[in-house]
Amino acid sequence: MAAATKNVLFIGPRFFGYEVSICDALEANGFGVDFFDERTSNNSLMKAVFRVKKSLLTTIVEKYYKNITRQIKDKKYDFFFLIKGEVVPQSFISDFKKNNPNAKLIYYTYDSINNNNKNSVYILKHFDKCFSFDFKDVAANPVLKLKHLFYTREYQQQTKAPEKRKYTISFVGTLHSNRYSVIKALFANFTDTFVFFFSPAKWFFWFEKTFKSYYNKIQWSDVSFNKLTQQDVAEIFGESKSVLDIQRFGQSGLTMRTFEVLAAGAVLVTTNTSIRQAEFFDPNYIVVVDDINDVKNIEEIESKTAALKGSILTINPAFDKYFVNNWVKEFFE
Repeated sequence: MAAATKNVLFIGPRFFGYEVSICDALEANGFGVDFFDERTSNNSLMKAVFRVKKSLLTTIVEKYYKNITRQIKDKKYDFFFLIKGEVVPQSFISDFKKNNPNAKLIYYTYDSINNNNKNSVYILKHFDKCFSFDFKDVAANPVLKLKHLFYTREYQQQTKAPEKRKYTISFVGTLHSNRYSVIKALFANFTDTFVFFFSPAKWFFWFEKTFKSYYNKIQWSDVSFNKLTQQDVAEIFGESKSVLDIQRFGQSGLTMRTFEVLAAGAVLVTTNTSIRQAEFFDPNYIVVVDDINDVKNIEEIESKTAALKGSILTINPAFDKYFVNNWVKEFFE
């Protein structure tokens, strides 16, 4: 007779469909999952307000979470799994604990404390397990355990041989700070490149272009306001010999791109020097860029893409632990 399904209340932001992959992974591991978006709205203006001045939306947030409490009041959960925790009220967590006294509470963040608002710090005391992807935050906060991010099946399925891939180097990511000028300067040294810049809204791009000097040279045609699907991104990486990843300022954690690029069988070119601390670090597959303007980067990228024989998954089967279906298991052990 099969064991009874354990139920998980999963609350987190909607972020490029990754929350769907996590839900699917939990279900593949035998859990029943109820997912609720952490935010009341995902339009770009509301996201900005949540991050900069959450207090302006306190009433809306409290009403939203009281509604979630009503929806789940008659269901018992074995786990409460929270990702990020930018806006979840402590009152909601307390109510959940009262209604589910035997449940284990698990927290994870893929953002640094500096880039997140302080709500995530205040709520940690409620959780039985707390994880972060950020090396520096984990070193500074003993309640946090280091846990890297993951890749999904779409990237695992990219098996084209390196010599048949059409892009020497590619980049897919959100447009912010000085990314545009940095990437353009580096990519000018290569042929057969692919670049995709995403901006969350036209009004937001207009604002940045109007008030930030390093946006002056960026044309509207250089930017997309429509997200690529995970399948789209995976196929681009599957056609790339190498992929550039630039971590967000103020973060030491390894981005999702780190794992997606390696799983897709491309050389990872990254500005995140913290990757040298990762147990899977392999200089044959990873170029660490300490100085984006150093010509030695170009030589190293060229030599490593030329020598690339196959996926890191082939030479390091342990990397499979970062496949999302395996990645979720540690939370519930």
